[in-house]
Amino acid sequence: MKPSIYTSIFGLKCPRCRKGPLFTRKGIIVYKDMLEMHDNCSNCGLHYDLENGFWLGALWTSYPIVVLIEVPFLFAALFADDFMTWVYFALMMVSFLITWPLMLRLGRSIWIHLNVSYKS
Repeated sequence: MKPSIYTSIFGLKCPRCRKGPLFTRKGIIVYKDMLEMHDNCSNCGLHYDLENGFWLGALWTSYPIVVLIEVPFLFAALFADDFMTWVYFALMMVSFLITWPLMLRLGRSIWIHLNVSYKS
């Protein structure tokens, strides 16, 4: 049975076989060595660093994640009174720091899945 692409993306798995791990540390929110990746898939041998500068494209896929997390705080701050504006700004910064690994790791997973096809 073919593994789901969503399970593969959110599970941070190899896009070709959807079984091997992308990162050395498991989990979406990991602070220590958050971008430390395996060189190759342990299952199918896919080399993850496809070309020089490949991971720069992951910035484009992590940007919408940042927007989804931060925009509600921005709108709340725009329509709040003076003191609450700063509270919403502080909450926005805290939420950014908490979800920073999620944005980076999920952005990389989405990016490599957009560039490598599944092969059984």
